[in-house]
Amino acid sequence: MTFTALTAAQIAALTPAVTVGGVSISSPPVVTFAISDGATTNNAILGITTSQVRFMLAKLVPGTNGSPSKWVSYGVINSAGTGGQRPNAETNGTLVDNKNGTYTYTFANDVAKLKDKIAGLTFTAPESAADLGDLTYDPNLTHRLVIQMSGGGLENPVNAVYDFIPATGKAVTSTDTQRQVVAIASCNQCHEKLALHGSARIDTQYCVTCHTDQRKFGRTSVASTALAFPALVELAKVDPITGITSYYYSKNTTTTSSSYHPTGTDPTYVGDGETMGDFPRMVHKIHQGHSLVKQNYNYANVVFNNKAFSILGDGQKMCAKCHDNTKAAQADNWNAVPSRLACGACHDGIKFSDGTGTTLAGATTGHVGKAQSSDATCALCHGAADIKTYHQTENLTAHNPTTATGLVNFTYEVKSAAVDATSNDLTVVFKISADGTALTALPPTGFTGSPSFLLAWAESQDGITTPIDYNNKGVKLAQAKNPAIATGLSGPDSSGYFTSVIPSASAFPVGAKMRSVALQGYYTQAAGTGGIAANTARHTVSAVKAVTGDTERRKVVDAAKCSNCHEFFEGHGGNRVFSKDSPSLVCVLCHVPGMTSSGRSMPDSELNALVFTGEKAKILADWGFDNTLPNAALKLPVTTNNFKDMIHGIHRGRERVTPFMDARYFRANLTLLDFRRMDFPGKINNCETCHIAGTYTNVSANALASTYESIDGTYGPAIAAGTATPAMANVALGKANPEDKVVSPFAAACVSCHDSVAAASHMATQGGMIQIERGDASLGAPAAGTWAYNVATPGKGEACATCHGTGRAEDIAVKHK
Repeated sequence: MTFTALTAAQIAALTPAVTVGGVSISSPPVVTFAISDGATTNNAILGITTSQVRFMLAKLVPGTNGSPSKWVSYGVINSAGTGGQRPNAETNGTLVDNKNGTYTYTFANDVAKLKDKIAGLTFTAPESAADLGDLTYDPNLTHRLVIQMSGGGLENPVNAVYDFIPATGKAVTSTDTQRQVVAIASCNQCHEKLALHGSARIDTQYCVTCHTDQRKFGRTSVASTALAFPALVELAKVDPITGITSYYYSKNTTTTSSSYHPTGTDPTYVGDGETMGDFPRMVHKIHQGHSLVKQNYNYANVVFNNKAFSILGDGQKMCAKCHDNTKAAQADNWNAVPSRLACGACHDGIKFSDGTGTTLAGATTGHVGKAQSSDATCALCHGAADIKTYHQTENLTAHNPTTATGLVNFTYEVKSAAVDATSNDLTVVFKISADGTALTALPPTGFTGSPSFLLAWAESQDGITTPIDYNNKGVKLAQAKNPAIATGLSGPDSSGYFTSVIPSASAFPVGAKMRSVALQGYYTQAAGTGGIAANTARHTVSAVKAVTGDTERRKVVDAAKCSNCHEFFEGHGGNRVFSKDSPSLVCVLCHVPGMTSSGRSMPDSELNALVFTGEKAKILADWGFDNTLPNAALKLPVTTNNFKDMIHGIHRGRERVTPFMDARYFRANLTLLDFRRMDFPGKINNCETCHIAGTYTNVSANALASTYESIDGTYGPAIAAGTATPAMANVALGKANPEDKVVSPFAAACVSCHDSVAAASHMATQGGMIQIERGDASLGAPAAGTWAYNVATPGKGEACATCHGTGRAEDIAVKHK
């Protein structure tokens, strides 16, 4: 097939394959390669030009004096050959189409003569030939060729990577020097398909050939003072079409009207003499994010300090999450080859030149090993075993298979949950194991605290007799009940199972349906137990079980998919935890359709006493909130806490018109959430990043509307009259009220991501009910028992599936890939 003869749709559908035949470096380099439409059909593709392909060459310089090996790019001379440049691929050589699917490319850049060529050029500061590194051509070193195929409407670009040794003309083998410390497969566990620079660069093996220390060429080093680079000014711009706000950063407020990028700024392309674009440093700093010691990093408008790693609980320690030795041959470099470059990228407060500095924990003791001018002695103090130990997280996870010596790891199991038909008492049979051995007494010696049960259920609501959502009817904020495991406790039996009998008053309401029990919460291991030095919470994966005979709540999300990013999710202080092996998410027992923000119920006496600093102060500044005003809490944002709406809104992050904002009041404290600057790491439009296939294309009958604000017959009129108080807001949270502001089920799922006025208006015209009163039948509240469109009541109910259902013109599953 000829590329230029293909239609736009055919080009978009291509999944091409690029196969390198070989590289000859005589003078200049010559590459032979073939292009087909993929391994399945293997049809040759003809007619490719340099508009679709570009070429990069780099050499691997072996490490010396304890330092790791590093890539040095040859792509550091401009296409005219008159000046230097930061590393980039070239297209200005000679490409020959052999008319049979094979091609030959001759580089314009003669790498064997590049060193002398650069030496003969004249540079003006801040450009310097020295910043381009040692460009000596050594045919005995490992070299890397990358062919990038992209452009021309191609939606599936290719990065063909070929490592070879010029002296032999052969591809490298396992016995040759290599550097593969991370595999793109590890990155894509969370990023799904990491695609940068126009979505054409999709493999870290390509990234490292451009993101070298040579990126300092032409840059001026910016110095930090008191652990901070020059202060940044955040500049916000609203897109006139989408309404989405983007943020840019400068040391002043001068901008260019065409691109809105700051001018007069001092980006930290090089900061304190360190090249921020060097791949190990750049990627480590992005993932260390807000935990970095130094402030005001700004690399190409990427403010490292604004980033947050999605693995909670000090997850940046989990080096093996990215450096997985089952996927990359040199992945264990993170512990076997410590260096100032890699380690100092995260531990950025340490100044190795003189040994002073601040640790990630805030200690100002500097580097224990004092000043280090090279990496020669790093491994003497930081042995592989010690590094692994230091980087252990407190919990056992897939990428943290061991915890510190002495720490006990628990597992929970709920064998059965049964409700007595006469007494309505609940009997739960469960087991708690410590390091694989069932406990014989609760609590175990040397531990404080305790796990507990969560009870969730469904009852008739909004005319729906049998809801498919938990609603925990009759409980404030629609929260699950939380009885102690010690209630009516007996056992264990010979198999290690305890039995807890919970009386009816503390169990499920009579007649409740879809009842479920979770074992959640944790023990705290006391200092001295097992030889540990400090009290340590032992967060444990929650277990969920449906009551015998009841319908189990539907499953639309795969915990293993969530764990690709979150690994071991510790919600609410580690009380609610799931991992890749969780069969059900404990989250949905509490985050039900009736749950909404509680922040507006906080009394002045408690709110006025709080002092907000750091991240909370920033959030409140964004909200324009003053906690000293009378009835201040009523100015806090309010939204649903129903799981689907909340998670959609959070993950949509900075791509929403109105960011997901929430304020939660609990025990005289206020939790603030604002996701306006959050980047979703994967493909936000791919629902199956989280969802089980086939579960998200429609909303099942008997789904409940999501409550966005709890309002009752007293609080509502008081809001209108300007006489409302937090106490009124608190009362309204007690139950589902006819005056509550709700969103119908289908619209709730969609408007949580697609929140523009235009999108919401479209949903409303098709029966979506957005922020209506729960009891307003004139707007479609389901007196008939369903929010779904019903032909018997034309004009009422959601008709979304008419166009967006399976097999329809705008099929959700097709559009969200």
